[in-house]
This record gives sequence, C-alpha cells and structure tokens, in this order.
Amino acid sequence: MEPHHNITVDDFAILRLPSGARKMIQLRFDGIINMGKFGTFTVEDVLGYPYGQAFEIGNENKLNPIESLEFGITDLAELDTEDLINGSSKDNRLLIDQGNVQKVTVEEVEEMKNKIGGNEVAREIIQTMIKNHGSFDKKTAFSQEKYLDRKHKKFLRRFQINYLTSNEMLDYLYYEKEPFRIMNLSIEMLGSIMSQGNVMPGGNYLVVDETGGLIVYAMLERMGNKGSITLLHENDQPSIHLLNKTRFSKEIGTSINSMVQCINVLQFLEPENEKPDFKPLTNEEYLKLPEPMKTQYDRKIKRFEITNNVIDRVLKNDFESLIYVSTLNPTTFIPRIIPRLRGSSPLVIYNQFKEVLVELNHIFLREKGILLPNIHHSVVRRYQTIPGRIHPLMTSRSDGGYILTGIKVFPIENVVAVGRGSKKRKTNSKNVEENESVIESTPEVV
Repeated sequence: MEPHHNITVDDFAILRLPSGARKMIQLRFDGIINMGKFGTFTVEDVLGYPYGQAFEIGNENKLNPIESLEFGITDLAELDTEDLINGSSKDNRLLIDQGNVQKVTVEEVEEMKNKIGGNEVAREIIQTMIKNHGSFDKKTAFSQEKYLDRKHKKFLRRFQINYLTSNEMLDYLYYEKEPFRIMNLSIEMLGSIMSQGNVMPGGNYLVVDETGGLIVYAMLERMGNKGSITLLHENDQPSIHLLNKTRFSKEIGTSINSMVQCINVLQFLEPENEKPDFKPLTNEEYLKLPEPMKTQYDRKIKRFEITNNVIDRVLKNDFESLIYVSTLNPTTFIPRIIPRLRGSSPLVIYNQFKEVLVELNHIFLREKGILLPNIHHSVVRRYQTIPGRIHPLMTSRSDGGYILTGIKVFPIENVVAVGRGSKKRKTNSKNVEENESVIESTPEVV
C-alpha cells in the first residue's frame, strides 16, 4: 500500500509550528484546525498540496503557501543598521539580566498584531523590540542571533503539514505526549529493533507489541505489502489504537489474506487445544436460514477461518524473527516462545529497564540454543554548536530503552568442542591413538 504523497481527506498528519511544537490532526473535509494564538485554518484550503508543504496565515486567516518555515525570515545582517543595532559585545560580561530592559509593552505588541498579519507582523514586532531593548548591543553576535530566532518562533504565524510516518508518530509521542505509553521507546532504538530483527519484505514475523501498534506500523512500512506478521497479545483484542490512524488500519486480521493476524497468549501456548470446534452447514441448510441468521453465520465462519489460519501458522514453527516489546516478564515467557522460531532466527527483546533484560541474558548464556546474546543501548544527543565551542543541549533526553538480541540455533548434542593444544604432538603410538580419537569426536564444520 503506497502512502499518499498529497494532503488527503481523512488522513492523520503532524502539524509542525516554527517553535518546534507539533500536533497530531485528522484532516476532515469540513474541519477547522485551531492553532491557539497562531490562528485557525480550514482543512479544505490545504487539500491537494504535497506533504511537507509550509503555509503562512495572512489577514483574515487566508493561507499562503511558502517554500519552508524559514523562508523570508529576517536575519542579523538585515537588521545591522545604526537605527536598530549598535554593534555587539565580545562576551556577555556586561550583560545584566533585568526585567526593565524591554521598553515595548504587551499592549503595544497586541496592537501591532491586529494591524497587519503574516510575516510582516513578525518583522515589525521584532524590529520594534530590538530597537527598544536596553541591552541588545551588550549581547554577543551569537546571543543576538539566538534572540532573533526565539522571537521568530514566537511570532511567526506559520505551520507545516507532514505525513504521519512511524518516525513522525514516535517523535511526537516521545517529546510532546506521554512517552511511558510507548515504553519510552526512542527513534534510534526503533531503528535498532528494525535492523536487528531483520525486518524486510516477504518475512514471517512473530511480534508482541504493547506500544499501541507503533512497532507493527514501522514493520509494515519496511515490508512493502509483502510478508506476514503474527501479533501475539494477552487480552481479548490487541491494543492497536495508533495503527488505526494509519493507512494500514485495514490490514489487521480482517481476512485470512491480511498481513497482520492476531492471536492471544492462550491460543499460542496451547494451539492444539484452542482450535474452534465448528461444523459448517451444508448449502441446503444455509439456504433455509433467514437473512439475519445468514449474516450472523457468515461472520462466524469468517472468524473460524481466520482463527484456524493463524493457529496453523503457529503450529508450523516457522517464524523468521521475534520482536518483543512488552511489559510481560520476558524471563518466563520468552523461553516458551523460542521453540516456535526456525533456526538462525534473530530475537529482539525490548524493555525500558536494563535490569529486566540482564536476568534474561543470564538465562541465554546458560543455554546452548541462543547464540551471541547481547544487550544494546543507543542515545542520540542534540548539540548546540558555534565555531570553536560545542555542548549538548541541557533539555535533551538520555533514556530510550534497551534491547537484548540473540540468534536461535540448534546445538548438536553429545559433541565436545576441542581447541588446538599448545604442546607439540608426540609420536608414540599411545598418544597418536588418543589424538585420533579426539579428532574423530570433533564435529565437522559445514
């Protein structure tokens, strides 16, 4: 299923403001999007434009498409005139933070906002505030540029509409909403899960997803309508409310051909005993049913076919990878899942707490069926840079969770691996016979 390249009715999208704030919206045909102090706009005015298009709100809330959110912004060089800026300082030692350095009042700013709209109001307000700033010339050139940037983000009446990809959705939930609802999963860890899990078109994957369907959405984007996902859940129905906001909402177990099939824990652990006992009606019996009962029967036989299909998939023990993102204790549950995987299948177990994965890692190290168990953690920090200086932003987040990876293998029983000895081989017959017996017991590498 190809994503929409243009802004389309009923799509969910991410609204981005110059300040960096974001909002998830649904583009209903007659809808009106409220952006607070930045104004409002009607959805009909943005339909048909490509995703990523930026707009500016002018007089009477009229939308004007622009190149980008940064297009036409006044920079320090344009304001570097004698009537606005009287130079800058080499450092901030003379800068005193006082509450009365700004002579422009809030009432005057509101009056300018009502006089003109769009980018012009931001330019006039910024120039007025700089001209009436008591210590602007005591700031360094870098501090002056940061001041300009903050004011542009505050007063520009602009926005951008981006397509709701899995990365956009995760970034929005991680920074703007409650990250605990997605188990504090970060973008870099999501990329690691997709890479370590070997997610690609045509794969057959077993997934446990308690992020509202975010993991499944990221997988479906990479799979390109080829392959299958078996979604294992512990409730009557899986929690996939985030996936329902995407173009893949119809791929969740609506038929036996759907890419995503759902199965609960009890059906997964005891598939032989959980097959529904259902005897289909003959054609003569079906034709005798009244119309309401025919509809009910059609739904029942559809559920029967879907349930049998997913149970048969579990019984084959042919899953190519396990991706586990859940609060269920993995130390007791994962060992019961592993037998359903084929050989050389990667395992990726995510948890926001490292201690949970350490215990499972010790179990893997004692067993011979898991190769190369390892715990990974990745953090991408944001930095502020100027020539000669660099430091991380103090508001950056350092969490993002941990993943435990490994590869399922089938060990050969009753075989002892023997390495090369450091002593020279003796030529007497007794040692020769002993060495030959050791060589014969060593498995051949194929």
